[in-house]
Amino acid sequence: MKKQDYLISMLTGLKSKVLFDEPMSRHTSFRIGGPAEAMVFPDDEGDLSRIISLTHAEKIPLFVSGKGTNLLVGDRGIRGVVISLSSGLAGDCFSRITKIKEYGSEVYIYAGAGVSLTRLLKYTLQNGLTGLEFASGIPGSVGGAVVMNAGSYGKEIKDILYSVRIADRMGHLSDIPAKEITFRYRAASIPGLAVTGAVLRLQKGDRGKIETRMKENLLRKKGSQPLSKPSAGSIFKNPDWTKAWKLIDSAGMRGTTIGGATVSTLHANFIINNGNATAGDVISLIRRIGKKVERETGVTLELEVRIVGT
Repeated sequence: MKKQDYLISMLTGLKSKVLFDEPMSRHTSFRIGGPAEAMVFPDDEGDLSRIISLTHAEKIPLFVSGKGTNLLVGDRGIRGVVISLSSGLAGDCFSRITKIKEYGSEVYIYAGAGVSLTRLLKYTLQNGLTGLEFASGIPGSVGGAVVMNAGSYGKEIKDILYSVRIADRMGHLSDIPAKEITFRYRAASIPGLAVTGAVLRLQKGDRGKIETRMKENLLRKKGSQPLSKPSAGSIFKNPDWTKAWKLIDSAGMRGTTIGGATVSTLHANFIINNGNATAGDVISLIRRIGKKVERETGVTLELEVRIVGT
């Protein structure tokens, strides 16, 4: 039986939407990436659990994607099954926002993994909840933000995270207190395969002040980052003692181009897709930047963007 025929047979019976040979360039902010053999948009948590357990039992490669804002997919694509919870094709349970409880000035809300940070920010503003303003201008979804411990201006998701709902490698669902998770700079040790949602602890606040902070943070990002061009955000993590863009700039890499990929002239830690960039172009540029920075400064930069596929 052909591989695709086998995947079709295996995934038959799911309520979920399934696409075969789906270009990942449609599902990444870089607008780059070859096809996923099968891309599944789970209808609910039950289907998600079934997909995970099926792929595990059959030893089929499985990759869980967020909104693809910190992702570079190889030009030949991804083998096996890709699960997406952050598309409009996935079930409503992954895109809902619900107030759980209030305790004094604290308000606890549940947000599905597929909820975009932009939509969540609008919800917190409308309901006068403060604590998330630092995320203004950060692309991506709640699930991706938790996995990456997204942050800006000195604050991170871990600072407002109360608990995380996960699916493990067998498809079993559970809720993990945030205090049991180890967070690092742009990383979190999530004890599972997929984040399906999270409970955030916010504070009641003044809507006017919340809106002002959101606008200020967004304007700062628009003024310093190439948000109008396809990219995956910051390519490298910041070393403890300096900013990665400063090292890249000091190495003379700002504006460097390989194929359709260019180091942004606005922010040297961004690589932008000029419209025809391949993953190969971006990877070649990443390697050139890393070698030049190490040669010029002695610093080995660590990737922040995740590279998957072939």
